[in-house]
Amino acid sequence: MKITPSIVARTLVAALLVVLVLRFWAQGGDLPPHEFAYGTALKSSEAIPERMDQFLSLEVMDPNEIQIETFVGNRSEKNLTPLITYISSQKNHDFGPLMAALRNVDQLTNQKEKAIQLVKALLPYKDLLRNESQQDSIIVFVYYGLKQPSNLPQEARVKVSNLVRQLDTAKQAAEFDSGKCPKDYLVGNINIYPLGLENTFWHKMVEIASPKDAPILEIRFMGLKGIFRSMLDEMRRKTGDSFVHLDGESL
Repeated sequence: MKITPSIVARTLVAALLVVLVLRFWAQGGDLPPHEFAYGTALKSSEAIPERMDQFLSLEVMDPNEIQIETFVGNRSEKNLTPLITYISSQKNHDFGPLMAALRNVDQLTNQKEKAIQLVKALLPYKDLLRNESQQDSIIVFVYYGLKQPSNLPQEARVKVSNLVRQLDTAKQAAEFDSGKCPKDYLVGNINIYPLGLENTFWHKMVEIASPKDAPILEIRFMGLKGIFRSMLDEMRRKTGDSFVHLDGESL
């Protein structure tokens, strides 16, 4: 792979933005202990919302901790207004139905459903919106948080605990086993790129055993290794998808 200035810039900007956003979202707490980015290649872009739904419905997920936030340039809001404003500024009549759909999506209070319906609304316009060179200038972050260990079913808690003991420090394992972890052990995000919905840029960065136009679902996690490993294992069991390391630390 040839490392170009655009690739370097995209990687640095994306990493910095994720760190800044997670610091803000954790309300001033310490930075999470790790930063992972893993992805899976999907058969079609229509599979993106389904996989998002499956991931955000995992047993460890706390539905009350899901929150979207839209970044357009240096502006961010916990709604879709910046994205709607950007699309309106393009002065393209073909985007009329899309803007109407996005305004309806923005009225949803269920944050998981809002994220899924956002992708469904964008899908018919992905080619019209595509601008890979500007992909990182508009990102919708779908933040998620996990249940505290004490709120997990016993079987799930034991399974995750075993992986935390294997992959994380003794101190972190003890905190997990106490039933209450620091919040920064349990947070992550899915990135949605309206100007590059299929997120195929990753094919230029890493070797993925799939066609170069296969959409990539990018999942980031900032907490404990054992917890993230259990989530990826559960997704593999449910879907058969394999996840590959994209960025940050590797498991």
